[in-house]
Amino acid sequence: MLCAGFIWLGGVLVYEGYLRDQGHLPSIIDSSQLWAQERGRTDGSDAVVFIGASRTLYGVDLRTVREVIPGSKPVMLALNGAYPMATLKALADDTAFSGTLLVDVDARGLSESNWDAQSAKNHYFEQDWTPNWAVHRRLLNALQRHWVFLTPRLGALPVLKSVITDAPAPFLAHDTLSAQREGFLNFDRVSATGLSEMFRVGLVEDLALHPPPSADNWLRALAPVKQWVEQIEARGGRVIFFVPPVSGHQATLAEAAYPFARYWQRFIAEYDLRGWHYRESDVFTALELPDNSHVDARQKAEYTRLLLMELKGRGLL
Repeated sequence: MLCAGFIWLGGVLVYEGYLRDQGHLPSIIDSSQLWAQERGRTDGSDAVVFIGASRTLYGVDLRTVREVIPGSKPVMLALNGAYPMATLKALADDTAFSGTLLVDVDARGLSESNWDAQSAKNHYFEQDWTPNWAVHRRLLNALQRHWVFLTPRLGALPVLKSVITDAPAPFLAHDTLSAQREGFLNFDRVSATGLSEMFRVGLVEDLALHPPPSADNWLRALAPVKQWVEQIEARGGRVIFFVPPVSGHQATLAEAAYPFARYWQRFIAEYDLRGWHYRESDVFTALELPDNSHVDARQKAEYTRLLLMELKGRGLL
């Protein structure tokens, strides 16, 4: 048994070395359990919770948050590819939450058709998250932080299958994640132009599938959002809506579908909310968005500092 164990360990180390030689990096794998782990940290008035999609997941630097807001407990609940309205409602209904909530959502994300995008994660936290799963997740974090071969798509069987079927080798991911769900993008490992085109096509297709409602109907449907904000504020919390910067097709297509003045500005003014849109300031003009949507990991700290200082300067934070 001891000999078999050494053979197995040797095989693991050889395979791990092979994956690293190919350029693969260790990363925490996101899951409902990892999200629930962080969702459980939102109690207390010192919590500064970020909800939204990929631009916040990969854009906000948690260390910079602690520096700009001393004594804060930053929590990352943004989800790649999913708008955050379900999480906003869940936190409004959670009497333990009395902190600061920063909501990364644009006019398209505020449309009712996108409200359920994060419902599954909140349902998991409320119905299925247990202390046993919490221990399991902490153990996985400790392992995945150091071992590449524990990434599911890089397991021995998937790689062997790709060899046998003459399929392409597993792609080199340009994203990694920490145990606190802080994401990092390295655009040296991917074609930013290719990503930009993919996002453009995706946005065009989504707008065709879900055409923008009239501005009046869109605004009227958002009345419950005001109630959710008031629930949080009644407990001493704060809710700040913000739209992070985009460029290129991401900016022009979004503006054509949901004009800033007719949608976003009316939403903030009509319901008397704290809100900021990147079009209201030139603070990010010197910031490069390689794929027109996201910042590189090397820009995260500066992006976060500029964002938080802008919100502070406007009296929103």
